[in-house]
Amino acid sequence: MASPAVPLSDPGGFASALLMRRDNRTLALMLLLLHAAFVWGEGEDWGQAVTLAHYGVFLLWQPFLSGAQRLAWTRAVVILAVGAVLAAWPSPWAALLWCVMLAALLGGISLGLRDPRERIGIWLAVAYLLALLALWLMPRVYGLPIHKAPHIHLWRDGLLLLPGLLLFLPAPSLRRGSVTVDLLYAVVIFLLLGVLVLGSFAAMRLVDTTYLGGLLISSTGLAATLVLFTWLWSPRGEFAGLRNVFSRYVLSLGLPLEEWLKQTAEAAQREPDPEGFIRATMEGFSNLPWATGVAWQTPYSHGRVGQQSRYNSRFQHLGIEAVFFTNSPLNPAFALHLRLLTDVVGYFYAAKVREQALHANAYTQAIYDTGSRLTHDVKNMLQSLKALSSAAEHSDPDQSVELQSLIQRQLPQIVKRLEITLDKLKSPRQSGESADKGMILAREWWRNLKARYVQDVVDFQTDDPNAEGWLPQDLFESVADNLLQNALRKRRQDPELHIRVWFATHPVPELQVSDDGSAAPAEVVQRLFHAPVSNYDGLGIGLYQAAKQAASLGYRLELTENLEGEVCFRLRQDQAAPPQGESDAQMAAG
Repeated sequence: MASPAVPLSDPGGFASALLMRRDNRTLALMLLLLHAAFVWGEGEDWGQAVTLAHYGVFLLWQPFLSGAQRLAWTRAVVILAVGAVLAAWPSPWAALLWCVMLAALLGGISLGLRDPRERIGIWLAVAYLLALLALWLMPRVYGLPIHKAPHIHLWRDGLLLLPGLLLFLPAPSLRRGSVTVDLLYAVVIFLLLGVLVLGSFAAMRLVDTTYLGGLLISSTGLAATLVLFTWLWSPRGEFAGLRNVFSRYVLSLGLPLEEWLKQTAEAAQREPDPEGFIRATMEGFSNLPWATGVAWQTPYSHGRVGQQSRYNSRFQHLGIEAVFFTNSPLNPAFALHLRLLTDVVGYFYAAKVREQALHANAYTQAIYDTGSRLTHDVKNMLQSLKALSSAAEHSDPDQSVELQSLIQRQLPQIVKRLEITLDKLKSPRQSGESADKGMILAREWWRNLKARYVQDVVDFQTDDPNAEGWLPQDLFESVADNLLQNALRKRRQDPELHIRVWFATHPVPELQVSDDGSAAPAEVVQRLFHAPVSNYDGLGIGLYQAAKQAASLGYRLELTENLEGEVCFRLRQDQAAPPQGESDAQMAAG
């Protein structure tokens, strides 16, 4: 099968792919350099140089860090320090300790490989290291004249056949940057080898035997201890054994499930759809080394990733039912972890469902806000039409000219506002934005406002009747109509109520509507511009919508006075945020 093409424009990816295809060759080269440094170059200056070369090849082969990963300076210093100590300490103890660590590391890697053919190469490397320890390094540490033994050099150098066999075996699929080494098993192997080395030395001194006798005593005692431990691990009878004790201990260790939990959190941020989140999470579980597949079912979907097996565990939480398939029965520790992680996934899924419901509610709220605002616009236009009808009904024949002039001024404005309202109904967002940006001359707006309320006893005052400034027409008409209608509604209960409207254009546009009636209740004032309220005075959703519209255009609607006999509302331009559309109006005026 042809190797997958790797673009040469990505040097890091090309080097990583090359090392992934040549793992066994890199491992064989590493062991060859180790042999040259610790055996042939022992006590020689060139041997220390070869030790550095061996350590460099080890860094290329190691499965912990990716070649394109940027290291923190603390980690880089530690890596360089290990190599410096290894090269600057020409001692058999350093060589022995390093070989024991390599054997433990390779043993931890082999236990995480699925394909038995990939394990053969790793175990050959472990066998080479163990043989080198027994034939050469341990006797050198003990001070034995091993170099005088017959044919020892032939046996010692013949061990290189084991690394040579690596070239003909499939390379293990090591995933750099992820957890590919079972650190717990690696530590156990390291401790067992340490017991073997120190136990052999102790047996030689205590029993006064030869090296082979001490090695035999140490290995025999170690084997007997392992057999006893195996029986205690899962004994027959009522005694539960050490398996349950170890399961409790595993609960506090870092497991591959933690990587799955990290992927779950990333999927929760990346996938807004609940069903897409569930699929991404379950695909992450199928990548665990002891998992074969997973099936799930939610109230709205179901699916399966991977393959089924004879061992499965079923968990359910918050509407999610998950079935996990594994290649062996789950121990209590992993079962508890899976249950807890299923609960986490269930909480994430429920949060996603609630998020969708909130989006739907927000859409409904937007429709409600638009409808409420348009309802108030229609109601204000109806009040204007009623004022015109009242003027027409109560006018005398000699007032026909004034009545005609009033109708000629007011009807086009009402028609224009009605057209804007219809546009908002067709496309609430776009037409609403375009309507909000419609500008009108200040003097024209002020004249139209007084004409609409000519039949009502309202005190209109301004600083400049012929102001040339531009105003957002829809905002000022909506706010003025809402405030005046609320004040006129209060006058129905207090006929002597005095209403005053003050309009200023300098230094910034400002509109005030005040009356000398009763103050608004405190609970109404607290929510007046932040949420819809219901009150007999009519202070409710109209002012809530007007305040939102004012804020979007760079204005502020507020209640400046709320006392008995002095209630005043003010619409004022926020000087820190000029209203939208002002520059367009100035260009149009120019």
